[in-house]
Amino acid sequence: MKLMPQPQEIDYQRGEFVLNPKTEIVLIASEKDLDLEIIKDLQDEIKKRFGFEILLNKKIKINQNNKIYLKFDQAEAESYQLKIDPQKVIISGADRAGLFYGIQTLIQLIKLEGRQLPAVEINDYPDFKNRGFYHDVARGKIPTLSTLKEIIDKAAHYKLNQIQLYIEHTFLFEGLSEVWTGADPLTAEDIIELDQYSKKRGVELVPSLSSFGHLYTALSTNSFKDLAELEVDPEAQFSWIKRMRHHTLNVSNPESIEFVKKMLQQFIPLFSSDKFNICGDETFDLGQGKNKALAAEIGQGQMYLNFLLKLINEVKKYDKKVMMWGDIIVKYPDLIDQVPEDVIILNWDYGYQPPESKAELIAKNGYQQYLCPGVASWNRLVNNFDMSFTNIRKMADYAEKYDASGILNTNWGDFGNINFWSTSVPGMIYGADLSWNSAEKGTKEEVYQQISRLEYADQSGKIVSLLNELSEQHSVTWDLVIAWKEKIYEQSTLFDEDHLKNSFLDLEGAELQSNYQASLEIADRLLDQGPLLAPDKRQDLDEFHHAAEGVALLNSLGLMLKKFHHDEEDIILVHSPEELAGLLENWLWKYSKLWRQRNKESELYRIREAVMEIANYLRKI
Repeated sequence: MKLMPQPQEIDYQRGEFVLNPKTEIVLIASEKDLDLEIIKDLQDEIKKRFGFEILLNKKIKINQNNKIYLKFDQAEAESYQLKIDPQKVIISGADRAGLFYGIQTLIQLIKLEGRQLPAVEINDYPDFKNRGFYHDVARGKIPTLSTLKEIIDKAAHYKLNQIQLYIEHTFLFEGLSEVWTGADPLTAEDIIELDQYSKKRGVELVPSLSSFGHLYTALSTNSFKDLAELEVDPEAQFSWIKRMRHHTLNVSNPESIEFVKKMLQQFIPLFSSDKFNICGDETFDLGQGKNKALAAEIGQGQMYLNFLLKLINEVKKYDKKVMMWGDIIVKYPDLIDQVPEDVIILNWDYGYQPPESKAELIAKNGYQQYLCPGVASWNRLVNNFDMSFTNIRKMADYAEKYDASGILNTNWGDFGNINFWSTSVPGMIYGADLSWNSAEKGTKEEVYQQISRLEYADQSGKIVSLLNELSEQHSVTWDLVIAWKEKIYEQSTLFDEDHLKNSFLDLEGAELQSNYQASLEIADRLLDQGPLLAPDKRQDLDEFHHAAEGVALLNSLGLMLKKFHHDEEDIILVHSPEELAGLLENWLWKYSKLWRQRNKESELYRIREAVMEIANYLRKI
């Protein structure tokens, strides 16, 4: 039996407690009021699985059998004790959060064992006070409010206690309609409702807003183009590549900080959190355009620091703890100590071998830091599970070694956020597992089996391994297709022809053919898992299957481009150009339906336009 997160201490004993319709949930009367919201999960799970309801009662002491007792008496914040013997179940929590987490562990036991719960004593507490998940709602896909609540629910179940939503232009700021128009933005009411919902689930909704870099959409407008470091043509065609790379404020223009202040005034009051993430990452353009002379005079690092301090001071006016991404400031170790000592630095890296030196530098300078791994969802229809799980494990190790105050696992949506939310769930769970118990070990295959059983009720333990196998077939990724497309259709100078050509030439034709066929075989095997999954996971399965078909078609497109765009005459195709065009269009139709089930319309039209342009290109071959 493997739980996620794995408890710190677990002692199995003899016997079992059997749930039945006469079982009661009993609150032990105390000076603390217990929010009945946290009990509903347990009642709902028992009703869903066994068809009977268990009732709620309140008593002075523990003195009867066939009861599930809830009480407060643990010492450490968020800690709990779960004791199951043949007569009763007792969950003791230090606080509301501890009791909630004890209930979630009991729910996992019910998922794994059914009505016959093994006698066990669990003593549990988190290794890290701050355990978060970061979700991109800015790069093209904005979830519906119900989907955002689903994300909150999942975070809470796996004992995460913070969620951040990444915002660039996708909030309905008053007076900035030119910025958010066409984005299907979140509203103030959405945020207020989600903030209240999160608190009830023991999750802190931490605001996060781009306020320095990553402001491509705002800086591409007629009204705000002068605030960009680079010269901007608002009439230029939209580019996913430029949105990722050219988006930095002009730090010497006094209107830049006024623009940010206007957003902060509206955004900060919506959240009950005492934290605020100003982002400040990937300021690629800094000193490359209008401020070249200033960069030569004082240096890019000092330019960055000067504007950063303005942002920090503005946020502190609202009595918030400032968070910031650390990728830029760590490049200037001689300047880092000028950042106020109470700023929390979010230290991110997403590769197989994230450098330890950044965590060491931040710790040496005395800053609180979160280690921030990633679920490797970006630019792909299926996450890179092998890289993600390796990255999460290593970053959790650094968090422990350098006494980090938290772990923030990230889910980004570069180039249109094409991947389904469901494919990021396994990575989210693994990040939650190590955020709670960083000592938890196990091979990737063992972890895949755990998640398959707990999250999907797949007793074969295969569903996540199949997704991992599918990710290994994903030779032609979406960013590579977009780079090729924008070179063809927009004459982008960001990627030269040699770069594009080498990227495709590195892909072997035989490998693409093999991966195409393997993707379709995995799609069929995923369908075979359907009867084994919990009924409420069928939508996830539909998305997994459609992603597998998409991976196959992208591999087929890679063969097509190698043969016709790069003149590799010996390439053997699996489709004719006309046939592939039709398959892509049919795939897009189903993809659009799946998108709309969990998301607003948002920027689906951009993905649709991209696929249509590719299909048109194929028909001209």
